[in-house]
Amino acid sequence: MRRLKFFEAAIELIKNSRFDPKSKENPNKNGEILHRFAGITKEKELFFVQIKADKKTGQKYFISVFPHD
Repeated sequence: MRRLKFFEAAIELIKNSRFDPKSKENPNKNGEILHRFAGITKEKELFFVQIKADKKTGQKYFISVFPHD
């Protein structure tokens, strides 16, 4: 439940972000790139969204959304 409350904000962030995410190669899987977006909710809570991209196909997958502790 803690992460679920950030889901709607995460989707909005992915669609409307004006900033590029921080990206790096997945150290556990050579053919993937991990992207991390940072956002702030209307209640001023900082959260992060992670997406992985397959290098070969270019497909992107939503991995998680979580608050900053």
